[in-house]
Amino acid sequence: MAIIDRIKFDGTSDDQSWLVYKYPSDEFVLGSQLIVNQSQEALFFKGGEALDLFGPGTHTLSTGNIPILKKLVNIPFGGNTPFSAEIYYINNTSRLDMKWGTSVPFQIMDPMLNNIIGVRAFGQFGISINDSRTFITKIIGAVKEGHISDYDVVRKYFNGLINTKIKELVATYITRKKISVLDITTYLSEISENSKNSINEEFESYGIEIKNFYIESVNFPKEDISKVKEAYERRSELKVLGEDYYRQRSFDVLEKLADNEAAGGAANAGLGLGMGLGAGQAMGDVFSGIARNINVDRTPQSLQQNPSVTGIHCQNCNSMNTEGSKFCGQCGQPQGRKKCRQCGHTLKPTNTVCDECGTKC
Repeated sequence: MAIIDRIKFDGTSDDQSWLVYKYPSDEFVLGSQLIVNQSQEALFFKGGEALDLFGPGTHTLSTGNIPILKKLVNIPFGGNTPFSAEIYYINNTSRLDMKWGTSVPFQIMDPMLNNIIGVRAFGQFGISINDSRTFITKIIGAVKEGHISDYDVVRKYFNGLINTKIKELVATYITRKKISVLDITTYLSEISENSKNSINEEFESYGIEIKNFYIESVNFPKEDISKVKEAYERRSELKVLGEDYYRQRSFDVLEKLADNEAAGGAANAGLGLGMGLGAGQAMGDVFSGIARNINVDRTPQSLQQNPSVTGIHCQNCNSMNTEGSKFCGQCGQPQGRKKCRQCGHTLKPTNTVCDECGTKC
């Protein structure tokens, strides 16, 4: 192979289309000119070891500017001494439009829809090489002599890492923050920033700096879209049912009361519905809610039709009942006047002490 005395790589028409170029010759002489363009670096490599690194400019190779290589190969002083080494050109420009995407949908249990849903994520990121020695040492096997390697080298190495981190972070946000996959788009900026921080350490170990990292979309496979729609509709239906449930039950009870009006008033209607005396306070609360919702008169029907008929107030809820009622038509509490526990005198509903003996009731 001919000895090269002028080393140069002009790149491509698009400086963002190439990443690494391995010079096709490895035989050089002292005194050769090494030309490095702007946004490039040239690295000498030999025996699996990254050696001398050159930035932009024209460099005449001498024992003075390749000290690491000289020591390794014992280049003698003087003359156009030949030596062998590999030279790699590295592109230091930033590439900001690199695409990434999850290779297959990953499964997540949506805490709001209570369904397992397949999720896919897509986005882009930007990088630049900030440590050429480390970068070339780590990816040396991917670069062929005389060939230009593009940014697919990085995609090949890091797609698995990106996929793993994105799956982990998206799943964490959904489960820990209790948010639906349908609402995940409102968190994309936050997840993107955390993703960048999470994977940055691994990229740095390869001599790569992450300039940006974005999650552009989170979506579902076609076969899961109908499942998501059904789950959302079911959740909406349950929400409406929850809000209207008690109102609907109130109207159901009123219909039963109308059907059982002949049974003897609200208390007897309750018995006719199988509620029994044990319903007690619970029945009273239900009827109280019905009365408030539909604004009915709580006065018993017999008192409404004949105002001259006397009644008694329930000692529990103060509702008016007909004289002699055994149970309150409003709350279901047993009625009837109490007797003094000391002398047996019949007490009035308003008594707090016995009229006969003065005993506290």
